[in-house]
Amino acid sequence: MRRALATLLLSTLALAAEPPPVKAPAAAALSSNPSGPPSVERLVQLVAEDVVALKPEPPVALHMSGASLELQRAVGTLLASRLATAELGPAVLEAPSPEAAENLAREKGLRSLVRLTVSVQGGELSARGDLLGTWVNFWSGRTPSRPETPAAAIVRAVEADAGALALAAITPLTSSSPSMSMSMGPRPVRLMGAVLIRLEQAPAGLAAGDLDGDGKDEVIVLTERAVSVFAADGRLLARREMESLPLSGAPPREPFGMVAVLPQPQPARIAAWSARYAHGEVLTFDKAKGTLRPMGALDAAPLGVNERGTFTPGQTTFLPEVRLGEGRLLTVPAPFTTASIVPPRMLFVHLDGSASLYPRPTTPPVHITGLGAGSALGDLDGDGTPELITTSPQLFPLPDTVRVYPLAGDDPTSHGALWQSALPPGRALQVVTAELDGDRQREVLVGLWHPDGTGEVFLMRQGGP
Repeated sequence: MRRALATLLLSTLALAAEPPPVKAPAAAALSSNPSGPPSVERLVQLVAEDVVALKPEPPVALHMSGASLELQRAVGTLLASRLATAELGPAVLEAPSPEAAENLAREKGLRSLVRLTVSVQGGELSARGDLLGTWVNFWSGRTPSRPETPAAAIVRAVEADAGALALAAITPLTSSSPSMSMSMGPRPVRLMGAVLIRLEQAPAGLAAGDLDGDGKDEVIVLTERAVSVFAADGRLLARREMESLPLSGAPPREPFGMVAVLPQPQPARIAAWSARYAHGEVLTFDKAKGTLRPMGALDAAPLGVNERGTFTPGQTTFLPEVRLGEGRLLTVPAPFTTASIVPPRMLFVHLDGSASLYPRPTTPPVHITGLGAGSALGDLDGDGTPELITTSPQLFPLPDTVRVYPLAGDDPTSHGALWQSALPPGRALQVVTAELDGDRQREVLVGLWHPDGTGEVFLMRQGGP
């Protein structure tokens, strides 16, 4: 009996002393790691799964390159965490080039190397590069050879979001940074884009302004039946349905309207009018309660802070008469679909893709051709003078594009674009600029329509060289 108890006790102690079994690397285990922006997490997850599937020999070196150091650092940190979970002993290397990273990894005794270029382009966050072994067979001849495995190309991309775009837009302090632009001249214009807000209905109007006094703009979206306020990261802050308003006697077939931010008197107010209804509303934003409270009715469409227009009955245009401040009246050469006002300049885009640009309300307009309904004035290069931002003039462009022109000469479009890029699929019918993050560089917001009746707000941030 004693012998049996002793045997049982020794067996129990032996089991307790055994180390826990080593878990095999698995894709499912890669998910419990530090977090980042959702699109960065998705990209890192896909890349980590690819690397683990190739069974590299640990320890594994990681080298990141690309235009944004902050985006490189975020992807490198999260990827190292994922690969550590898979017991690959990752180490992030700082090397001047992917070629130099191979030699550095070999010197440090790291047996495999992942080299990735991370970027945001065309609304996508991508990682492109390769995986290779660093061990060299010095007996293979005068030229050392790498091992045959692992050796693979890595190409992954996901839809970028506002968080990834914010990381990609951070650039080192240089002569083109905002704090030095006054002495060094205008910044070069370069925009990177990502989806900011997804909408169940197509946008009828778009605006941005500081509603809560924090120095950063909120995004205001007007659809056919509602007004919504969103934060700079795309979170819904408040929404007001407009179904209680009386219907218009001659509404247009498509969603159409106007929304503007009225900064004075404080607090700032929202003026919104969907052409579906007989009148618009002035609203105040209560951030604490997450509500929009009506303050009164609108009898004219808000084209700007002081400017008002009138809908063309049954059409998605405004009549050519524009009411300015102090009772003045401006007659535009033709009905217009879009108005953008950065005092003293005023831009009105007509149905045929032409536009009337007023340097001042009292001067004759400059005639411009080839503009899209998504057009706006906004200072993107920090020189104090707005640029002309416009989309494609075609009804159904494939793809639609955003172009930025300097306001110089009789026709800004005749001087060549400062910058241009394709947009995601959809019709771009609204464009505004905004100050979303307090960096003194204005972002561009584009309202997109999709064929299924939904929409989105596409965000374009200033990027580095």
